[in-house]
Amino acid sequence: MVALLHSFFSNLPQEWLEGTHVIIKHLRPVTSVAMLRIAFRIMGPLLPRLANAHSLFNKTLSLLLSILVDVFGRNSQTSTPVEASEIADLIDFLHHVIHYEGQGGPVQANSKPRPEVLALCGRASENLRLDVQHLLSHLKADVNSSIYAATHPKLVQNPS
Repeated sequence: MVALLHSFFSNLPQEWLEGTHVIIKHLRPVTSVAMLRIAFRIMGPLLPRLANAHSLFNKTLSLLLSILVDVFGRNSQTSTPVEASEIADLIDFLHHVIHYEGQGGPVQANSKPRPEVLALCGRASENLRLDVQHLLSHLKADVNSSIYAATHPKLVQNPS
């Protein structure tokens, strides 16, 4: 089913992809890592394709982050205890795709996320358990915890 969706989505014009969020919204609330992985497998491959459509990229990323909060949120009710290490690959994917979008293409050594994306990740991170927050600590707009925020001119606050 996921492969069929990927094939279908890859042939749609970019402006039609906005409706794809409905599929994931019908899966909610997501309460297991297995369903979280399915959501990432459905929507994840769209993110690099949306690197130049910033608002749709942000909407898709926001949806994936909110599903992450469904499973790993401070108040989430999962049926079995879930360790953050179980989703290290999903976190790596998020790091990579956020840099891909910030670069506007393949990730380079100096790629940095856009400030709006760091702010989005920071807001989502506030609702996550501490062990998962740690995995996303570099993707925040906080100049004290994120190397990207500390070196991004739009995020550095005036010392006055």
